[in-house]
Amino acid sequence: MERKSVSLSNGTTLSYLERSGGSEPLVLLHGITDSASTYEPLMDGLESRFHVYALDFRGHGHSDKPDTLYDTDAYADDVRHFIREVAGAPVLLEGHSLGGAVAVQVGATAPELVCGLVLEDPPLYFVNDINEICAALFEGIVVMATTLQDGSQSADQWFDVMAQAPDPYSGKPGIETMGEERIRLRLESIGRMKPKALQDALDGSLKWDTDAVLKNVRCPVTLLWGEPAIGAVMTGEEVARATGVMADCHAVQAGGVGHLIHDLAPDVWLAAVNGWRG
Repeated sequence: MERKSVSLSNGTTLSYLERSGGSEPLVLLHGITDSASTYEPLMDGLESRFHVYALDFRGHGHSDKPDTLYDTDAYADDVRHFIREVAGAPVLLEGHSLGGAVAVQVGATAPELVCGLVLEDPPLYFVNDINEICAALFEGIVVMATTLQDGSQSADQWFDVMAQAPDPYSGKPGIETMGEERIRLRLESIGRMKPKALQDALDGSLKWDTDAVLKNVRCPVTLLWGEPAIGAVMTGEEVARATGVMADCHAVQAGGVGHLIHDLAPDVWLAAVNGWRG
């Protein structure tokens, strides 16, 4: 696996992880505040038929951090250029959270670039009405990213906060629900994220006419979702609505996990991706 970067023809330079292998291109898109590194522990479990690319979105990881609006259109434009200029079409496009929303945009606007989508608890309707728990969490992460970057708070200080903070759903401290390694990885990603990327989302930059976009997705879609009671952003009603709107979509629920399916239920995630047959 190698870390590379590419200057795209739309003017954005993206960083990405690449694992060479088979002839089928697989592009992985992370969630907001995260980075391509979230997929590193899973790469060895992906079938050898895939040539894997895990992107750092603009404003995240090692990619460019322009002082422009961070909306779904901008993220999707980068992904379309990356597929055309680096990965080669058609690709299997997997996206977690924000990455899932971006994957839908790419599938709807450039169907020739994708053979299928795997969507991991995407905020298809959630972005239009962010709940109070997540709004407070995001506001805290904006502060965290800002202070990590201006040096007023250290990663060790924030580690102590995250380790002790109770999970809003289970009440357990972060060190129990996440573990030290995952907290450290999240802090590294947050420390590299442009705070404006998350602030724009809080201000409504990711809102969209969800069903109108979903109707234009014609490729096969696998929709992974967790349990809303423990943090999944998609509800059963929303899953039924999305599968009814898209032309070819089937849903798979991961039991016992909320939003972070690839982290906490990697076997379910790997089965969905490796089992892709189009």
